[in-house]
Amino acid sequence: MSQSTSLAGIPPQVHITARGNDLILANPIPLAPNPANIGIWLRRNAAQFPNKPFILQRNAEGTWHGPTYAEALARVNRLSNGLLAQGLGGSRPVATLSENSVDMALFQLAAMQVGIAATPISYAYSALSQTGGHIKHILDVTQAPLLLISDADLHMPKLRQWDTSALTLFAVANAERHPGVQPLAALEAAANVLSPEGEARFAAVTHATLAKIQFTSGSTNLPKGVEVTHGMMTSNQTGIAQMWPFLGSDDVIIDFLPWNHTFGGNFVFNMILMHGGTFYIDRGNPTPQGFETMVRNIADVRPTIYFGVPRSYTALYARMQTDTDLCDAFFSRLKFMFTAAAALDQRTFEGMQTMSAKMRGEPVPFFAAWGMTETAPDATLVYWPARDARVIGLPIPGVTIKLAADPSGKREIRVKGPCVTRGYYRDAEATASAFDEQGYLRSSDACAFLDPADPTAGLVFDGRIGEDFKLTSGTWVHNARLRGSINQLGQPYLLEVVVAAPNRDYLAALVFPNLPALRARFADASARAEDDTAFLRCDEVRVFFSEVFAQHNREHHSNSERFIRCMLLTVPPRLDANETTDKGYINQIAVLNNRAEMVELLYQDEPGGDVIVLM
Repeated sequence: MSQSTSLAGIPPQVHITARGNDLILANPIPLAPNPANIGIWLRRNAAQFPNKPFILQRNAEGTWHGPTYAEALARVNRLSNGLLAQGLGGSRPVATLSENSVDMALFQLAAMQVGIAATPISYAYSALSQTGGHIKHILDVTQAPLLLISDADLHMPKLRQWDTSALTLFAVANAERHPGVQPLAALEAAANVLSPEGEARFAAVTHATLAKIQFTSGSTNLPKGVEVTHGMMTSNQTGIAQMWPFLGSDDVIIDFLPWNHTFGGNFVFNMILMHGGTFYIDRGNPTPQGFETMVRNIADVRPTIYFGVPRSYTALYARMQTDTDLCDAFFSRLKFMFTAAAALDQRTFEGMQTMSAKMRGEPVPFFAAWGMTETAPDATLVYWPARDARVIGLPIPGVTIKLAADPSGKREIRVKGPCVTRGYYRDAEATASAFDEQGYLRSSDACAFLDPADPTAGLVFDGRIGEDFKLTSGTWVHNARLRGSINQLGQPYLLEVVVAAPNRDYLAALVFPNLPALRARFADASARAEDDTAFLRCDEVRVFFSEVFAQHNREHHSNSERFIRCMLLTVPPRLDANETTDKGYINQIAVLNNRAEMVELLYQDEPGGDVIVLM
């Protein structure tokens, strides 16, 4: 049976009710029963697949290694016993500061199964940040009594900036070189089964028990701690499985998405855990520094499902046009590709399916979804062969979507259901403002029907309402649509574009270029100009970006859609200045505020030399 035939099962369906100016969307399929404790899935898999590899990473020699399901359960139980021996109750979470790893996965499962919430802190907040300020913010909010770090040599210089005397510290590596830090092995109790106290704590977990505190990416403000319960995660995976009945214990993935975020930590990880598949941890990523590692890992693993963000697919598509070995490894066993977190460009969307059809005889489909940390994470899902890359699906079982009318003319997507958070940890004000008068979670994201005459064609993302603004003429500027157009036309030579500016007469743009890709394309200019600022001033580079914007302007004629000027930035978006999140999302407002002098240059009567005047 071909893959496309085997995945064609449930047709798109949605029930729509009008409520005033709003529309209420729901899946007519009722949500199936789901377990109260996420640890039940690990126990079941250890019984059914005791010798199957669960989660693997490369060791120092480059060999894949990791526990089977039976071995994982035994170690999780030892860690749970050790946590309880520390006197930890369920009132405060434990925390991790680590890249994705076997140790991090088992430690979090150990905490959650006995009713202790886990707080994963982004590895980038230590490894990439100069100040580590986000780490302190998260520790201050959660008041975590215990922190597991991956490498004491890497993380302790950040942590020692503050008083850590109230923290019990464990490290996977190099604990012995830092006073007050214990090796993770010291936390493990001897028994491979839960103690009587552990079993009682396991049985006491309910759907409402706090499982994680996951901090938002901070794309518009400081990260907030989302309360994620066991029931949010188990109901979410159950609803997904009802619409994706082709998932199974045969599934194998290789994935780089960080587990402190909901896409990697809840959607992907929990899916493999629920179905008893095998998870390979990818230490590569779709950046110039991590791409070769990512390619090597895909070639090794030959996944059955691939999860990624748009940047990973654009990089893979460009490489596979000349690398037939990678193309074969990627598509040979693949059931489907999945993209989320931002819109994938249509060219890559169609190109990868065409490429797979040449390899397989039929195209491997692309699926997508929409959700938030606050929805654990999935609210809408594509489960049919959509033809448009913008489609984010329709509600999954158990989820109700409100399309709320907004003054901008868009519709805000709001969510209700068992996968929706009850609020933000120790932040009553943010919790109160997060829900509307009918109890729907406000997202500040907008969406619309791809085809208003046929709602079963699915919803499309329509930008963030909070990022839209008006020109002096009073005309609304729909930010995400413009950024999406420029990003698509400029790939892979730009990282992001920021649209400027509210209350001005016309549109301009600040562009973060992809310097390695640009230097490879314009090799002669690169050889002449070693300095990045000088390189970006080269005529070839300026003409290229002028043509990107000119192509956009030829298809967009109104004043609220056409760009008049742009500027290329040499300093990348800064994590510590809240201009970017650890996932690479751009905080538009922070960039405009922090680089106000550059914005003023864009709007001077006589533009300076670094401003590109567009035709």
